[in-house]
Amino acid sequence: MVAAAATTGRHVARDLQKWRRRSRLIHLLRVVLPAAVAAILLGVAGQVIWRSIEATKRAPAESPTQIRMISPRFYGQSSDGRSFMITARAAVRDDKDLKKVYLEAPTLTLGIDEEQPTRVTASTGVYREDTLKLSLKGDVRLDDGGGYRFASDQALVDTMTGNITGETALTGEGPKGQVQSNAYSVYDKGDRIVFRGGVRTRIDRQ
Repeated sequence: MVAAAATTGRHVARDLQKWRRRSRLIHLLRVVLPAAVAAILLGVAGQVIWRSIEATKRAPAESPTQIRMISPRFYGQSSDGRSFMITARAAVRDDKDLKKVYLEAPTLTLGIDEEQPTRVTASTGVYREDTLKLSLKGDVRLDDGGGYRFASDQALVDTMTGNITGETALTGEGPKGQVQSNAYSVYDKGDRIVFRGGVRTRIDRQ
């Protein structure tokens, strides 16, 4: 009887020890599992946020819609009643300033109803419909309709007055000779031209 009681006591002690170990494991899992789930959720949320930020950085900027015109024509009249016309191969309006138009291969004709109109061509130009001023750049060519031709790299035309100015080198030739200068201005429908800076001329005798 004594031996049986001792054996039973050992079994009880062993079972109690197993229960205690299981209890400690369950308690540990109750602490560890929620913490692991929270860590996983934080990790997933972090991945989502990071990918969203990276996608925003890589997203291409939206291109503003451009108003493009093919073979445009702009008509107007100067303060002295002289009609003019601006044509171009193509034109694009500034999306932030609709009064500003960029021109490709523009041609300006001053006095379109006259027998000898003045024509100005260039590689590019910018026309403002509010001030009626035309800025020309690149291979600017001016033909006054009377046999004189001028070439420069830049010109500013005020279509309200018909005046043309350029702060760049100019070369010109016509029936009476040739001229070079560092700047120029054209007034009075081309009847008066002022050359400034480094002026050199050659007069041909008739």
